[in-house]
Amino acid sequence: MKNLLIGIDFSKKKFDVAAILADNLSVCATETHDEFSNDKKGVRMLLSWAKGLQKKHKAAELLFCGENTGNYSRCAADNIYISGCDMWLANPLKIKRSNPLRRGKSDKADALMIAEYAMRHYDERRLYEPPSKSVSDLREMYGLRQFYVDRRKEVVVRNNEKQRTLESSASQKMMDELSKQEIAELDWKIRRVSQQIRELIRSDEEIRETHDIVTSVPGISTLTAVCLIVYTNNFKSFDYDARRLASYFGVAPFGKESGSSVRSAPHVSCYCDKRIKAALHEPALAAIRFNANMNTYYRRLTNRGKHHLVALNNVKSKLLHIVVALVRDKKKYDPNYQNPLVACVKDTSHEKSVDFAW
Repeated sequence: MKNLLIGIDFSKKKFDVAAILADNLSVCATETHDEFSNDKKGVRMLLSWAKGLQKKHKAAELLFCGENTGNYSRCAADNIYISGCDMWLANPLKIKRSNPLRRGKSDKADALMIAEYAMRHYDERRLYEPPSKSVSDLREMYGLRQFYVDRRKEVVVRNNEKQRTLESSASQKMMDELSKQEIAELDWKIRRVSQQIRELIRSDEEIRETHDIVTSVPGISTLTAVCLIVYTNNFKSFDYDARRLASYFGVAPFGKESGSSVRSAPHVSCYCDKRIKAALHEPALAAIRFNANMNTYYRRLTNRGKHHLVALNNVKSKLLHIVVALVRDKKKYDPNYQNPLVACVKDTSHEKSVDFAW
């Protein structure tokens, strides 16, 4: 069965495409490179071009593949999905490492490399499904709030440093006054965005249900719940696989072994989004303080000699596993929950069985 695979290399104003007609891993034909504007008109022209090629070569399936580059790939991916064609947004690093011995770089060569990646890893494809409008709006508001929070930190730090290092003068007083005005304005914007986030949660029943379940876990606030929802497409992107989610958030440890000389202890990987990983830090600390089960788990690790940060990372991973299980089963957190799959340990002295929650 012949498939027409089209690789798309996205950029700000345009995207380059290259097509490969393949029969399994055999290349039957390679079409010349073309480019289109990165807007709705360009996508319509791309679809017309691709369907013409499919008809010409009598290909059974048509698959578009591109790098997941955020806003630059969003327009094309959404419109290709709406047209009824298959779209695959792959990890850019996986595409790059699939062909590491490249000399030179061009948009045309990148598009062809992406098409070849789609051919070689066709069985691993994950078809794109756009997030709902509520999740999309929620993500934009969450990102805007983080921008204002970061900006406020910059203004506060700079103002404090100037007050500490500069002598009192008219210029210094003016800088202090303007900084305070900007901080007040940013505080107002943060409140406005936070209110909009709350309204978006209330307006969507599915998001509200997920939010209520996630925040039922002691230590997890609304902002952390929103972070989890928007970066997982309301937990649909990871098929409720807690281990994959922990790896994505950068809290899953990985070891290295090779031969008889390489034996490194497991460490968390640097391949993660540092911002969303940091979003789990405060919830983990709060869970240790206010969640009895988490406190017991954390103390057990530290008593065994685990470093504080290692134990804290384990708490982050445990929180993700609990949250995923609760959202999957649509249940709120129960501190007295007993896992029915865990075997009972019989107490021979009292002839009773004891169930372990962890």
